[in-house]
Amino acid sequence: MLPLALWLAVASGCADSAQRAAENAAIAESQLAAGDVEAARKSIREAIAERDDVADYYILLGRIELRAQQLTSAFNAYSMALDLQADNPEILQAIAELGLQTGRVREANDAADRLLLLMPGATQAMLVKGFIAIDDGRPADARKMASDILALNARDEGGIILLARLDALDGKTDVALKAVDEAIASGSTTPALNVTRLEIYRLQGDGKRMKAILPDILKTMDYNEDFVLDYANLLYKTGEIAAARSEIVKAMGRSPNDRELLARLVQLWREYDRRPLSDAQLQYISGSGTRAQQIILARFYLDAGESDKAKRLISRLFDEHVLEGQALMARILLAQGDKKNAYELASRVLAADARNEDALLVRAARSLWERNLDRAIEDANVVVSDSPENYLGYVELARAYIAKGQDIRARQTFERGMDFLPQSLELADAYRAFLLRVGDRQRAVTLDQDVAIAKPSSVRAWAVYSRTCSQYGDALCAAKAEAGLARARVSFLVDDPPGTPRRRGLFARISPEKICATSGGVCTGS
Repeated sequence: MLPLALWLAVASGCADSAQRAAENAAIAESQLAAGDVEAARKSIREAIAERDDVADYYILLGRIELRAQQLTSAFNAYSMALDLQADNPEILQAIAELGLQTGRVREANDAADRLLLLMPGATQAMLVKGFIAIDDGRPADARKMASDILALNARDEGGIILLARLDALDGKTDVALKAVDEAIASGSTTPALNVTRLEIYRLQGDGKRMKAILPDILKTMDYNEDFVLDYANLLYKTGEIAAARSEIVKAMGRSPNDRELLARLVQLWREYDRRPLSDAQLQYISGSGTRAQQIILARFYLDAGESDKAKRLISRLFDEHVLEGQALMARILLAQGDKKNAYELASRVLAADARNEDALLVRAARSLWERNLDRAIEDANVVVSDSPENYLGYVELARAYIAKGQDIRARQTFERGMDFLPQSLELADAYRAFLLRVGDRQRAVTLDQDVAIAKPSSVRAWAVYSRTCSQYGDALCAAKAEAGLARARVSFLVDDPPGTPRRRGLFARISPEKICATSGGVCTGS
């Protein structure tokens, strides 16, 4: 047995730890109330470090992550709380709702079931189960959940939205819209109702009413980037180029260091707009923009064949000896025909960073020019391995295999690239050129069909497929391409890359693909 003095010391230490944890948790509560999310997160994590067996601390962490819009982190926090308190209704509701939104559907369904056992009238749990039923292609089960919710409260927003979405999926968009409009007219103007109305307009192909409602949605949803992209895409699609450019520039200003958002904005430019910025805007970004803006925009202009603009954008980074800027400058110099300086600059970069993708692309191009094909293959392979999202790695690797007379390896490289980047029109352009050179017109046609199917709302992708059909396909191919092109012209969706987690629940899209899945059909886009 431990001596009494040691027992007292241990007990005192535990009491001190509990006291420190409670104090940190109280501080976190105050910081969250004041809107200081970062400080609140730090304080509650310090509390958990002292005592990791208190469910309330994880619940508070979950609330903090929710305020920060970090849904996965919030889900994880509530999951830890659930391990400590399995019958807490707040925890179960949070797990159900967050699980649905983050794709943890099994956990969401289990939590909803447990909550309904504790509280049979828990409408939020019913709502979660209703949306899961929609995703599972069980509209009858979803409709029963909507009916049960509205039987408890005919004005329940979730029940109204669930039923409206089911009606829209059944093709009864007027009925769905009437229900949502009535709910809004009764004083329930909420982001979820507005987004449901937006999705019904989208399903109806009503770009005019979408444009009218999206600015309000952006304001009430703190300029959520999905809806920012949605609005800019809609403006481009309906010919309002200047307005679209303005929205993108404002988005860049709100999140100047968000590389993921910047890359998504640039994708819109690749689809619609090869000269999106004025000289004055380019000058401003060159001098005062963030590194993320300068690098990502320079890559866009370089790919677009505007190497002078790309050079202007990173001139400051180059002058300041920023390695990322120097590596990209090497590619720009190579594109401008200044091989000597491009090669020298790439060598200096690689001396500091042996796996820099831009410098490796320059060295691979040099090795290809000098017929050092094994070295070119080696360097391009590193780019493909380290940066599989960079289509140029596949192009450079395939070029090296072609130069070596290994067309089969080149084809395999292109196919590997298309598997990883099924929406890349740039990679498809390079692959198509190879296919036509080796006489494989059939694969050239199916390649462009694959890209169009991966980008069902892209007029550009379907136009490319239509052109390939007219040159190398048959009448059926041409008919499919024209039908897809007609659909793309009136589709106001942003084509997310395959594998992108889809929005679920109150803010989900009502897409043609969802309708097919719900009705038991198969949507191929062809």
